[in-house]
Amino acid sequence: MECKILIGGEAGQGIQTVSNILSKYFFRIGYYVFTVESYQSRIRGGHNYSLLRISDRPIYAIDDDKIDILIALNLETIKLHIPEVKREGYILCDENINTEDFPKEDRIIKIPVRRITQELKSRLVENTIFCGALLALSRGDMEEMKRVISEGFKEEYFEINLRALEEGYKHTLNLGKSCGKFPKRSRGKRLLVNGAEAVGFGAIVAGCKFLASYPMTPGTAVMNFIAEHELDFDIVVEQAEDEIAAINMAIGAFFAGARSMVTTSGGGFALMVEGLSLSGMTETPVVIHIGQRPGPATGLPTRTEQGDLNFVVHAGHGEFARYITAPRDQKDAFYKTIKAFELAEKYQIPSIILTDQYLIDSKAVIEGLIPPSEIKSYRTKGNADYLRHRITEDGVSPFAIPGESEALVITDSDEHDEEGHITEDLEIRKKMVEKRMKKKELLLKEIEEPLFFGVDNPEFVFIGWGSTYGVIREGIERLINEGYPIGHLHFSDVYPIAKESLEKFKGRKLYTIEQNYQGQFAALLRKETGINVERGVVKYNGFPFYVEEIIKGVKEIMG
Repeated sequence: MECKILIGGEAGQGIQTVSNILSKYFFRIGYYVFTVESYQSRIRGGHNYSLLRISDRPIYAIDDDKIDILIALNLETIKLHIPEVKREGYILCDENINTEDFPKEDRIIKIPVRRITQELKSRLVENTIFCGALLALSRGDMEEMKRVISEGFKEEYFEINLRALEEGYKHTLNLGKSCGKFPKRSRGKRLLVNGAEAVGFGAIVAGCKFLASYPMTPGTAVMNFIAEHELDFDIVVEQAEDEIAAINMAIGAFFAGARSMVTTSGGGFALMVEGLSLSGMTETPVVIHIGQRPGPATGLPTRTEQGDLNFVVHAGHGEFARYITAPRDQKDAFYKTIKAFELAEKYQIPSIILTDQYLIDSKAVIEGLIPPSEIKSYRTKGNADYLRHRITEDGVSPFAIPGESEALVITDSDEHDEEGHITEDLEIRKKMVEKRMKKKELLLKEIEEPLFFGVDNPEFVFIGWGSTYGVIREGIERLINEGYPIGHLHFSDVYPIAKESLEKFKGRKLYTIEQNYQGQFAALLRKETGINVERGVVKYNGFPFYVEEIIKGVKEIMG
């Protein structure tokens, strides 16, 4: 059983409100939900929409199948999306919308939204009326919807929204139309989260105590989530004057003993690069979350892409180790954020969490998250003989916090000796570089091997990374069911590169599926492993992959 709902209108019309209510409702009655958001970089106007895919089985992406229900908050939405609506589907709109351009369209259901709001003396409840109409079409659970409504509005607005819900439900039910039944099912211990919530929750569990950021879409969503909970978990959230200040604040906070992070997008990270090198030189941990969007420059602020991989891997002057993870989905984002904090402190390096607008804004139903039993600290209590940059066999120096012991903790952004004082001794310089670079070898032992899905002896292997996991997985699964001898290898830890799994497929036909023009991950794999991986299916128009695009692209490559 599946259903797709699209809610469309202008920015400022409350599209997100309807989407949040409906996604939470269907989740609460036991269904899997996956949502994507399409919005323009403007406060009001333009065309925005939210697309919900609802199913009684696990779903990982949005497919290109037709829409069952279109909730149109304006005429433009009908004109743009009516070709996508199934013949047996429905289009819900206010009775005041002029649909004379569609004289024979029997799928349009007109709801007296404006009349109901006038009776209730509030236009703030327009979207709740549509929720009631949808509830009637799906023969839904009114009591569960009331609970969702009660949680979504302040107490003083609950009663009027409840009346609006009932009016929308009653009017539509009397029309005798139905889009199928969605009986209540058990939802177990599953959760409904978006990527921003997953990253933010992971940071909280990992012990983050300070976040600095200059707002930049889509990374801002993580800052907003943590800010909502800063008093609950004793976290300081600072909106800095710019990205340069933000990363320097976070590095300083980690140096002083508070696990810290910044969140930004590609353009903001460009300003943070000198600070990134400062982290590398002083061996001060920091966690950086980058929500990718199409560039160069300001690009498309509210769209999605995987175009920053080359930049992030090679950013910074000089050479130093770093850990880069690109979570494959919301569940992975939670665990990989915790891992990013752990490895940053354990090896005293910058850790980078590379997401994108698609992952950050998409909601999905996932199995329950299990926080680690303990968050390990890698700090030490120094003594009078403490050396902040002591040369050790594995390259990791003891990490003491200033003021916590008798140790004198010294570091510098210039090259320094073991104690931390500036030096131009070239022999010490050589030893310090080698010490810092040893950490990359240690990191390789921590890197997760990519997931593999496919036939036992695939002729072609399609390689993905980051948030494209779900859509590639679904596309490859359909193709395997059609008899194609293929597999899917998916990387979540993207630097350093785990080589063992890839080596198994050496000599096979290897192609990447990426949301960038050049096939950046294919080039990185060739450079790091020497294995011939070719640029395969790419998309770079700012919209995420649909399942059908994966299927079409794979078939074209296979001839």
